[in-house]
Amino acid sequence: MTLRSMTGFGTATRGWTVDDAAFTVEIEARSVNGRHLEVRVRQPWGLAVEQAVRKLVEARCGRGRVDVTIACARASATTAMPSESLAVLGVEPERLRAVIDAAIQTAMLARRAGLEVLAPTPVELLRLSATPGRASAEAALPAAPDFLEALATEALDALAQFRATEGEALRSVLAQLVLELRSALDRITVLVASDAAPYAERLHRRVRELCEGAAVALPDATRLAQEVALFAARADIAEELARLAMHLARSQDVLAAPATAGQGRTLEFVAQELLRELTTIGSKMISHAGAQVVIDAKGTLERLREQVSNVE
Repeated sequence: MTLRSMTGFGTATRGWTVDDAAFTVEIEARSVNGRHLEVRVRQPWGLAVEQAVRKLVEARCGRGRVDVTIACARASATTAMPSESLAVLGVEPERLRAVIDAAIQTAMLARRAGLEVLAPTPVELLRLSATPGRASAEAALPAAPDFLEALATEALDALAQFRATEGEALRSVLAQLVLELRSALDRITVLVASDAAPYAERLHRRVRELCEGAAVALPDATRLAQEVALFAARADIAEELARLAMHLARSQDVLAAPATAGQGRTLEFVAQELLRELTTIGSKMISHAGAQVVIDAKGTLERLREQVSNVE
């Protein structure tokens, strides 16, 4: 494994029985790209559980935003007795009966007055019957199970595997883009070497046309040679090409190295330096073919930068 993606998903579920009550504990871990490590934990227990899960995430992930959601629900909610279901919602059976009786009486009075009243839905009846803060103690969750950290580790293992698989796919794409940039570098080197001769021909032709139009003698050939030499010095991109080659080699080294946190930052920096050198080269190119190669290389580099933003 040479790269890890910052995008991943993992989940783990386990049944749990406490005092003859069956529960299902489910942990879901999701991660997306980010400049630094940002961990968010949502769980129904206290701060100690959150800190324990946070440490597990920090031991696995170096960068990215990681959201861990822990849910605990009664496994037999669909077969629970009516009184148990009402207790979970904080509804007292006596209060519910009173609300229903009041709804019936209101409907009867409305009909006598010639008014039409729609019957309340079950959800509306429950909403009217619920007493805030009166949920039964039986509905409260017990303390966190002993296996919670092991279950969180299982979910994070799945997340890590997902990130590793995505990272391998990223490595293949990035390696191909680096090869395309190296090919562009080779083409630029060839084109630059052939720029001086056409420039000298254009300069001689233009000077000859101007002198003929003004009816003056042609300047000394040495003077024209000096102008060509000055152009060659200004258009020299040997240093930029050398730095491009160095940055591309550095990219290939990172792609071949074992996966570690921070590889994404390194590749981001290298991509920034590649853009700097390509921009300088583009400003010095005089041939249309060379300028087109630089434009195409910048397009390839932009695709590389988009992919690098997902590397841990």
